[in-house]
Amino acid sequence: MTGRTGLVVAGAGARGAYEAGVLTELLPRLTHTWSAPSILVGTSAGALNVAALAGLTGTDPQDASAELVSRWESVRTDEVIALPSSALEAGAAYAGDLLGLPSWLRRALGLPDRVTRLLDAERLRPVVERVVDWGRLHHAIARGPVDAVGVACTSAGTGGTVVFVERGPGVPLPPYDPGRDIRYVDTRLTADHLLASAAVPVLFAPRRLDDGWYLDGGVRLNTPLKPALRLGADRIGVVATTPAVPVPEGPAPPEHAPDVYAVAALALRIVLGAGVTEDLRTLRAVNELVERGADDRHARIGTWFAGPPADRGAELAALAAEVRRREYGGLRALRNPSLFVLERLVGGGVPDVDSTDGAELLSFLFFDRAFASAAAALGAEHAATAVAPDSAAQDSAAPDAAAPDSAAPGAAAPGAAAPDSAAPGRRAPMSPVGRRGRYS
Repeated sequence: MTGRTGLVVAGAGARGAYEAGVLTELLPRLTHTWSAPSILVGTSAGALNVAALAGLTGTDPQDASAELVSRWESVRTDEVIALPSSALEAGAAYAGDLLGLPSWLRRALGLPDRVTRLLDAERLRPVVERVVDWGRLHHAIARGPVDAVGVACTSAGTGGTVVFVERGPGVPLPPYDPGRDIRYVDTRLTADHLLASAAVPVLFAPRRLDDGWYLDGGVRLNTPLKPALRLGADRIGVVATTPAVPVPEGPAPPEHAPDVYAVAALALRIVLGAGVTEDLRTLRAVNELVERGADDRHARIGTWFAGPPADRGAELAALAAEVRRREYGGLRALRNPSLFVLERLVGGGVPDVDSTDGAELLSFLFFDRAFASAAAALGAEHAATAVAPDSAAQDSAAPDAAAPDSAAPGAAAPGAAAPDSAAPGRRAPMSPVGRRGRYS
């Protein structure tokens, strides 16, 4: 098939293991139905996933995604979070703020200068280096199997999105997008770019890159669909941990006012899910105009979404709570003291209080082999329901296809379907036998 296939993976924290599980189903099907993704763009944990996949170039897609799951299973809580030492340092810095101590006195007393983060992101560096094969990534981009890898960050100076791009010679760097305030920067990707993309505000300090300070790309663009299209993707697979469509009805309202944990969980759902929902809806509308002949400026963009169905969006949070109880309940909590403290910091572990919101927050920070394995299995289960486009040729856009200026592109879809091209009830084979393409 002509043209390029893109893969966009959203930010998700420890839920990145779920995304890896989704890819065990989606990646082989994308490769078989369209072509191996060669434009890879992600945010935060999604950036880690696409970089890892680029470093697995040449591997069978099923083997590559299975290896990605294995690498997530290798990550431990204490590799990412050291709550006692981080809390003491942040507390000392905050005490200096409360007391109004000048910088010279803080240095004399051995206190941190300012509160810049609650957790130390530098602990993540060995994890990133272990998960991504950087030499293989650079080689794949230079030689052509991978056309470009983009990592979305948020500029601490402007508040806009900056996509750091390592690209091959056949991929032009997109110009600044004033409509969405997206800037593209040529670079040779390193672990620092992934650490910046994952620098969740308040939890982690912003990272210094090139000309400024950067933090989590999910603040502005958690699911970077438009950058994938601007980099030349003619059709895209999209992986997220939130449903592609809004849930029309929520649970009955509680009797008491929502606590801070409930509000934090709600804010997280909005940041992670609202953007992709709107972007997918926008692209679907453009596709419908193209199909009716009412828009001759754009080509049709095939979109294949894989993530939680609309009626199963809460399952990851429930899974985090279940794994925590099973693996670390009671005295077993001593096996992972950081997790024990972390759960209480996000509002979980109180016997007579609904722990739903605490479990949702925990699912983004639950770096643990047992949770990674269970989350990956759930991701594969959800992705198995993703409806394949009914016509690969129909979903292939012209090489000069461009995203509409108003779009952070995508297409709305019922559940985990490929909305703009799916025939209801029709699915591609889960694992094509005898026709398994190689991942680039």
